[in-house]
Amino acid sequence: MRRLGPVLLLLLGLALGEGPGPEAARARCLEVLRALEVLALYREDGTTLVLLGQERPLLLLAVERGRPFPHLGPLKGRPLPRRPFAFVKELSLARWVVALPGEYRCFVLHRGRVVGVLRLGEDLTPLPLSPPP
Repeated sequence: MRRLGPVLLLLLGLALGEGPGPEAARARCLEVLRALEVLALYREDGTTLVLLGQERPLLLLAVERGRPFPHLGPLKGRPLPRRPFAFVKELSLARWVVALPGEYRCFVLHRGRVVGVLRLGEDLTPLPLSPPP
């Protein structure tokens, strides 16, 4: 009987149109995070910008001395040949998810520091970077 309560609450939420909960969004973010690959590299003022995604760009990070940092500005710089980065396998997620109208946001961590945000739509599909680089 204890297990029936959460299931009924989930079904009630779906019936009321609330969509999947933050737990489902976090699980989907984890799937997306594990599938990220380097799409492109750029050099800007001594910093390497790494564009991560699947078919579309989902996350943009700045890398200095082998450590990723958040990059808030637009994608600029000269393109570089692609190469693998070891830190991509070290990326993890924060324990909480922010639910906003129309989207979920999962915070991407590298060694405990927030380095980026993955965005999911209401249907848990990854949302590309906006504006596209």
